Amino acid sequence: MALLLAQPSKAQDKTVLAYIEEPPFAATINGQPAGSDVDLAKAVLARMGVKDIELKKVEFAELLPGVAAGRWTMNTALFVTPDRCKTVAYSNPIWALVDGMIVRAGNPKRISSYASVAASDARLGVVKGTVQVGSAKAAGVPAERIVEFGAQEEIIAAIKAGRVDAYPNTALGHRALLASLKDADLALAQPFEPPMENGRPKAGFGAFSFNQASGAFIARFNAELARFLGSEDHRAIVAKYGLGNEEIAPALTAKSEELCK
Repeated sequence: MALLLAQPSKAQDKTVLAYIEEPPFAATINGQPAGSDVDLAKAVLARMGVKDIELKKVEFAELLPGVAAGRWTMNTALFVTPDRCKTVAYSNPIWALVDGMIVRAGNPKRISSYASVAASDARLGVVKGTVQVGSAKAAGVPAERIVEFGAQEEIIAAIKAGRVDAYPNTALGHRALLASLKDADLALAQPFEPPMENGRPKAGFGAFSFNQASGAFIARFNAELARFLGSEDHRAIVAKYGLGNEEIAPALTAKSEELCK
C-alpha cells in the first residue's frame, strides 16, 4: 500500500520530492527549498498538472533506499549508474557535469587530478555512495586514503581541520558551495583535469530517480521533460544557478536506459 500512495496517478495527488543540501542543484534558500533541480522538477510537475508538491529534505544516503521503498515519489537528480539502475528507475538526464575538487587554500598537496591524488599521500573526503568513490579507485587512489562521510558539511570541516586534503564532487556544485561559504581557507583546485574519455573530459549524466513500480508516472514525467528541456524557459530557470549550454546540451540526446547498461 505504501508504494501505491507514493506514486501519484492523478493531477491532484501529492508528489513528494526528496532533496539534499547541495547547491546549486538543491538547497534551502531563504527558508525554502530551491535550486536548479528543484525548480526544474516543480516546473515539469506543474506541466503534468500536479498541484500538491512537497519538498522533503533528507541525507544523501537516504535518497535511493527511500524512493525504492516508496517513502516518497522522486529524488533530486543523481548520477545515473548501472548499479543504481538495479534499485531505482530514472527519468531521462537533465544535465552532464565534470568533476572538480575542493582543497585547502593554496592547494598544499598540489592536487590537479585524481591521478595526482593517487601519486601523493593526499587523503580524499567523499560522501559515501557517490560516484566519485569509484572515480578515485579507478585512478589508483588506495582505499585507505578514501575517507567516507555522510554529508558534505562533514567533509568541509575535515578539510579545514587537516584530516583530509580534498573533496571531489561536481565542479559546478563546488563553485556554488564555495560561493555560499565565502571561506578564505578553502579553494577549488585549479587547474584540475577530470577523468578523460575518448580524449575529452568525462561527464556524468544526472537524472531524477523514482520507485521502479512508477512506470506510468515516469512516462508522463519524461514526456513533459522532453518538451521542456532545452527550451528558453528551462534555460532561464537553470541559468540562475550557473548551468549553461555546456551542461544542458549533452543531456538533450542522452537516454537513461542506455546509461543503465
